Order: sequence, then structure tokens, then C-alpha cells
Amino acid sequence: MNPSLSDPTDHVLEKSPDGCWDVWDDSEGALQEGHAATVVLPARRTVNDPSPGKQSREVGFRIEAIPKPARSDAPEAVMRLEVHQIGNSVVRLDPSEPTPAKVERLYTFHEKPAKEQREKSEDGESREWGKVHRHPIRWMIGMGVAVTVLVVATLMLLPLINSTNASANHLVEGTLREEDQEKIEGVDEVERLLTLQPEALQIFRAYAQASLIEEVVPLIKGGSAMEETLRGHWEPLGMPSSWAPAADAAWGIQTLAGRAYGILEGALPDERNFAAYFTEVDGRLAMDWKATVAFGTAPFATLAEGRGDASEIRGEISPAEYYTAAWPEDQYRSFRLTSPDRQMSIWCYAPIGSAAEMDLSPLVSPGEILEDSQISRKITLRLVRGAPESLPNQWLIGEMLQTDWVSPANDP
Repeated sequence: MNPSLSDPTDHVLEKSPDGCWDVWDDSEGALQEGHAATVVLPARRTVNDPSPGKQSREVGFRIEAIPKPARSDAPEAVMRLEVHQIGNSVVRLDPSEPTPAKVERLYTFHEKPAKEQREKSEDGESREWGKVHRHPIRWMIGMGVAVTVLVVATLMLLPLINSTNASANHLVEGTLREEDQEKIEGVDEVERLLTLQPEALQIFRAYAQASLIEEVVPLIKGGSAMEETLRGHWEPLGMPSSWAPAADAAWGIQTLAGRAYGILEGALPDERNFAAYFTEVDGRLAMDWKATVAFGTAPFATLAEGRGDASEIRGEISPAEYYTAAWPEDQYRSFRLTSPDRQMSIWCYAPIGSAAEMDLSPLVSPGEILEDSQISRKITLRLVRGAPESLPNQWLIGEMLQTDWVSPANDP
């Protein structure tokens, strides 16, 4: 806005008491007070005087009071729209249908039918419960006669029943007597060996601490006859005098071919396991040294090379299916003989129909249930060399000495 331009409508004017616009101050009073008149004011105009016309076109803003819109009062009644004209068609709105009046509910009363009169027998137990029913005298007399006849018949049959039971008791007692007479051979020896565990512990402790053959001979079975064998094969265990096998070492009794023997199993201080075999000789317990150390006249390393004395070899035997031209399947049965420490093995053959084949087959042949199982048994064999074309680790079974590692009962 340009402040140099004068605009007579640029201010809001106030009205004087006489109805005129009080635009300017009182000029006459100002002159009377002695102020110099520097501005000549136009004559005062009234409200009815027209606004002075604009002599020149000016640029600026006009500020005027905007009258407030008149507030229309709400209509006293709501007007309902009855006709609408949409396009060239007329749609008439029908007044809403009045709610139908409630229908009064009517009640109808029906008379309850009369209860039918039924016989007492049709009411069942619920109405007759607790009532005493008197039976006819004839029925009571008949029941008494029937009970009497039953008791008399039972007393008459009692001797016959007792005689049958007596004969059955005689049969049972006779069977028990026969079983008592036919005790298992060697059962007394088994019962006696079960009580000899402390003695077996003492014998094995003395054997483990022995450093001379003279100390070993009194402890083992047939020690005097085996002194030369002991000098060539015996090795001391070297246990100190303070060592002793555990008091709870396993002690088991087994019977084989009419002889009973005990097995003491435990561990040495160097964590090696031991299994010592014991039998009774002349009423005293002795250690079977050959079975304990799995004695063999030749080691398996020597036998695998086709050399050595194979007159007494201990090991574990199992069925095999290894055949060669020197050992055809139609003539021999194949077996695998494993060393006692299970580190080496050799192949052994028994001619079909021989005594060795007939003794070994029932021991290692699988049964009907265990068809594919590989059964191994401890065995003591006498081996001989086969045909020259045999491999070094192939041997012929000359004889089965025993079905375990223990020595026969008649062996020294």
C-alpha cells in the first residue's frame, strides 16, 4: 500500500450525537486555543450525503465490514417430501404401513384323561417290593425232599471219590519217589563246589603271587605230572604279596560230561581279566591250569604258518563256509578255530561222517530259531596236517579231545 495516497474511506468513522459522522476533530476549537491552522478541512457531512466521487483511479485495498448472515429460525414443523422428480419421471413415496395390531392369545383347556385301572400283576416289582409272597405248602415240601435226596446221594458217592483221589495221590508220590531216586548225576558235587569260593580265592591269590614252579605245583591239578610242561610254558603273573582278588569276584558252577567245575572271574591290578577253573581232586579243590591259561601245545601264530605241535589246541570253534580244491565241500565240513585271545584264527576241516564231524556238528549247528546265528564254543582239539596242496593255515581235525577247556575227570 502507498501511504502517500489519501483515501477518505480508509478509516472507520464514528457518528456524532446528532447523527453526523464525526470524522475530524473540532477545527474551530483548535483555532481558538491558538494553534496555527496548517490543514484546511472540508465541511462536515451527514449520513445522507453521498460519498465523494473518485477524481482519480487509485490502487489499494478496501476494508469493509462484512454483515453477518441473518439466522433463520427453525421451522416449526418438519416438512415431508412427497414428490420427487428425477429426470422426466415422478416417484411418489407411499406413507409407511401401520403396525398390525396384536392378536390376543386364546387359551384352550383340555380335560385330563382318566387313569386306566390295571391289575396288580402288571405293575411289576416296583409296586410289590417288600411284600411277602406266601408259597404253597406243596412247593415247600417238594424242595425239602429234593435237598434230602441230594445230601444222601452225595454221602453215598463220597467213598468212591476218596478212593479215586487216593489212587491219584499214590501215583504222584510214586513219581516223586522216582525223581528223587533219579537225581541228576553230580548234583552233590555242584552243591559242594558252591560253598568253596573262599578256598578258590586263596588258591588263585597264591598262584598269582608265586615266582617259582615249586610254589605252583601244589596248587594245580596233576601238578607233579605236569612239572616238565610247567617249566616250558608257565609264566608268573608277578602280583605283589599285598594283592588279593576281590571278595565279591564272580563264582559260577558248570557241569559238562558228568563233571562239575567252578570258574572264578575277576580283574588283575593291570586291568587284565582272568578266569580261573577249579575242580575237586581227592576231596580238595585244585586249579585246572591248562583251562585257566588256555594251554596249547603250539601258539596260533605258529599254526597259521603250518608248523608246530598241534596235539592239544584250545580255542573257540564256529561253523564256516570256506572250501578249496584240497578241501572240497562234498567231502569235508568247514570250521573256524579262533585263538583264546580272539586275535588270530585258522581253518579246520572234518571229513563228513567221521567221529570228529559227528561230535562237532551238534555243538555248532544253528537251531530252528537261530538259523543264521554264528555259534562259537570253547573246544580242545587234536589237529594234523592235511594234503600237501593245503594252505598253511588249513588243518585237519584228528580228534575232539573235550567240549571245553577243562581237563577230563580222569586226567591227572
